[in-house]
Amino acid sequence: MPIHDPVQDLKDIFTAALDRIDPYKMIKSRVRLEGDVLVVDIEDNPRRVDLSPFERIIVLGGGKASARMARAFEEILGDRITDGLVVVKYDHTDDLRRVRQRESGHPVPDQNGVDAARELAALARAADERTLVVTCISGGGSALLPAPMTCDAGGQRIELTLADKQETTRALLACGADIKEINCLRKHLSDLKGGRFLRLMAPARSLNFILSDVVGDCLQTIASGITVADEGTFADAMAIVRKYAIAEKLPPNVLKVLTQGEQGVIDETVKPGDPVIALSDNILIGTNHAAMMAAADKARSLGYNVSPLT
Repeated sequence: MPIHDPVQDLKDIFTAALDRIDPYKMIKSRVRLEGDVLVVDIEDNPRRVDLSPFERIIVLGGGKASARMARAFEEILGDRITDGLVVVKYDHTDDLRRVRQRESGHPVPDQNGVDAARELAALARAADERTLVVTCISGGGSALLPAPMTCDAGGQRIELTLADKQETTRALLACGADIKEINCLRKHLSDLKGGRFLRLMAPARSLNFILSDVVGDCLQTIASGITVADEGTFADAMAIVRKYAIAEKLPPNVLKVLTQGEQGVIDETVKPGDPVIALSDNILIGTNHAAMMAAADKARSLGYNVSPLT
């Protein structure tokens, strides 16, 4: 029986898990170009996308892993990429030539994130029906892409601020709201979250590559579901406010957005069946489960008995 160094074994197991879900490697191993066709090798639902109808291909995204994902697409698509922007955590940039990078705050959103989200939104709005948008989405996107809502409510222009959203988050954390409840309010106070990014990209088609960092891989949760239909409503958000009796602790404009939204004055987040959903394809490219199974495989190869628990 070989003698093992348990510390080294743990390092090897940990490295195997990270290697399995390396953002760059996951894209490169599953996506390739065959002539004018982009091939996505996902076992349960492979895709073949003809690129010839598109005049422009842009790469957009946000999350701690988005730069490494974008690097893979730069190598795959080369000069077919006409523009791009990804927003990453400070010191998480990569060697990109065609896709621009912006750094912003995580886990606490900052003004750089607000500015970067506006820049990303402007690129999305400029996309037309002859544009293919490739999005790179990963954990951390909620904080890295703060986009305080700007809307018309009953003839009045409301512009939420970063401070409004920060104060709201503090109130939710202090009252004991869970992450699902916090995300419900986040989505209804954002110009990007809850699928609203899809509306900005329309009428362009989008391929949305998503790297999950959440248990269960709920696409609505990863980066607050910027490309995913949202099941929550303004009424749900107001129910949370009433449940914890925090109305007086919210900034006035935040409460105004939520109450006006509940009354139907402000557009909801994107819901299942919305026409913009047909223009998008969400592709789950990596998961926590894959990392766990890689760790389990490595441990078994080292002679350990393994029982995955989730």
